[in-house]
Amino acid sequence: MNKFKKLPIYIAIFLMSSVTGLRVQAETIDLKINSENEQKNDCPNKFSITEKAQPYREGGFAVDGTANLGLIATNISMTASNSFSATWTGTLKPKFAKCLASAGMTTVDGKKYEGNTNYLRIHFVKGKVYLMLDLAGASDPNNYPLIVLKKGAKNGNLTWTWGGTD
Repeated sequence: MNKFKKLPIYIAIFLMSSVTGLRVQAETIDLKINSENEQKNDCPNKFSITEKAQPYREGGFAVDGTANLGLIATNISMTASNSFSATWTGTLKPKFAKCLASAGMTTVDGKKYEGNTNYLRIHFVKGKVYLMLDLAGASDPNNYPLIVLKKGAKNGNLTWTWGGTD
């Protein structure tokens, strides 16, 4: 295959790497918790989420995500979902039950995040925790909306896959 026949493949790989939130290697995203509590130890300092791009497939891309909400909560379930978002809710463990706080992803690798600035958010309110994956407003290289492809929860471990076309 000559170098010009490979050009569409190189362009697709370039576009995939420039899509909002897409990462080639697994990346841990630490959401810094902004607390309203005077007793800062009532809330965790951060909450970690991991996302990893799936291997390239012609026509589209996908990103797998995981979060262990069971570290800070019990009775975890998905309470809302649609094609563009998912929300999981849990009861905060006693250590964090009085936490009033929130966090959202606003930077990636220390740089201001472009595009949908808060597609991962977490809220701590009245003894509950809410983790939200919200792709509203984000689009792929073809200007189609990014969509949630899979979502689940098992034993406090949340999993999801989101993606789009290339």
